[in-house]
Amino acid sequence: MSKYDPIVYKDGKRYFYRFSAHQRIQHVVLFSSVLLLALTGFPLRHADEAWAKPLYAALGGPEVAPTIHRVAGSVLLVLFVYHTIYWIVKFIKNDLGKLKKENRLTLGTGIKAFFTQEMVPNKKDWYDIIHLWKYLLYFTNRPPRHERMSWREKFDYFAPYWGVPILGPAGAVLWWRDEVSHILPGWVLNAAYIMHTDEALLAILFLFFVHWYNVHYAPEKFPAAKVWLTGYLSEDEMIHEHYAHYVQVMIEAGLEEEIQQQHFGGEHYEW
Repeated sequence: MSKYDPIVYKDGKRYFYRFSAHQRIQHVVLFSSVLLLALTGFPLRHADEAWAKPLYAALGGPEVAPTIHRVAGSVLLVLFVYHTIYWIVKFIKNDLGKLKKENRLTLGTGIKAFFTQEMVPNKKDWYDIIHLWKYLLYFTNRPPRHERMSWREKFDYFAPYWGVPILGPAGAVLWWRDEVSHILPGWVLNAAYIMHTDEALLAILFLFFVHWYNVHYAPEKFPAAKVWLTGYLSEDEMIHEHYAHYVQVMIEAGLEEEIQQQHFGGEHYEW
């Protein structure tokens, strides 16, 4: 059971629980380390550009910036390992623990429990993606109704799981390039540089133009979302982004008569 209230009231408005303080702290460490890595890494990748030299100098130049980059990278790797352990422990304690307590724990039920976790993609996510395209192409007049975690959030969540395993080892090779060059051929350093810089560029482009738009730049969010600070989402945002979960929480709270219609682009839809 969560220690957080599923619905809280502030200034007469409802807010719905999304993230714990522990999860929000992890998120702050994640984006802080990524921003530091970008600020100290891209000036080197684009050293010939006019903007690169003053930015690198502002971050301490070649004497300080590399240290900031390596510390931030190390923090990111530690967070990656920590969160993976946190996820596994939470799954064992909550999901498998519940099955064991009910004397229903088997290999089959354990695998099924894993794939029913809220962050693991499921069949409904595929239906929601198809539904979204049908809505965008005017084959239906109702947008998809997402559950607690939508397919967009799941995609964002798992992005580090293919990015960090590329960035981390390649960055370590570049960090200890002198030692590595005594053991491995030179092309390994070239491959590590390409892997590290290209994956970093892909990650930053995705963050700036996809993730940040969805959570900060979109008209209904601008200038910034607050859920990463408060852990709660407003009722309007819940209706817009997680309508299926919104209905579920309202019913569980005994507020079925106060459920609002889904709205999108000025249109309202019966639930």
